[in-house]
Amino acid sequence: MSKRPSEAPHPVEASSMEQVRDILFGAQLKDLETRFQRQEERFTREINDARDALKKRLDSLENFMKSENASLLNRIKDEGAERDSEIKNEQRERFEALKNEQRERSEGLKNEQRERADAFAQLTKELASAVESFERKLAKVSSVLDTTERELRQLLITESGSLTDKVEEKYREALEVVASTAAQIRHDMVYRSALSGLLNDVAVKLSNQWSGELGQMMLSEPCAEVPRKGRNSQTGGEPGAPDA
Repeated sequence: MSKRPSEAPHPVEASSMEQVRDILFGAQLKDLETRFQRQEERFTREINDARDALKKRLDSLENFMKSENASLLNRIKDEGAERDSEIKNEQRERFEALKNEQRERSEGLKNEQRERADAFAQLTKELASAVESFERKLAKVSSVLDTTERELRQLLITESGSLTDKVEEKYREALEVVASTAAQIRHDMVYRSALSGLLNDVAVKLSNQWSGELGQMMLSEPCAEVPRKGRNSQTGGEPGAPDA
């Protein structure tokens, strides 16, 4: 492609220049110019083709990008809607599960409270029955104790009366024994007193008798001294000892 000046040359100079060029270069310049023109046309055509192809590719890419963006946006929207639906379904399921669990817990608590109330009522009934049975047994035991106490009291009274009779009988027997013993003792004392008086009388009589005999012996002692000595030597008794 040839370069052309921005300002157009003078017509005379242009014609002279062309003549000189034609003379000097001649056909070569024309050939080169033709080649340059062809190259310029080819480059222009290729550039235009490339521009068209690039434009087509850009349009195709733009369309593809638009379609991909639209598809991606649709997919994102679909996925978002699906996720929203899944989240809503999951939330609904969780809410239903929580509601069911809460309902089950509430029913379980109600059942447990009912069971506890029934168990408490049963326990209360059993305790009341046990208390009533215990009270009956206690009343029965109290009645038995009262009967036993009355029987023991009657037995004590009977045994006390019998023991009192026995004690009185033993007391009377003891009094009789004491009275008999006292009478025996008094009788023995009277007998001993009488015996003592009798013995005193005998002693007094013997003492008087011995005193008389002793006086007589003292009066007859010189005369009877020799025969008495001989008699004492024959009997082997002590001097002055009385005869048996």
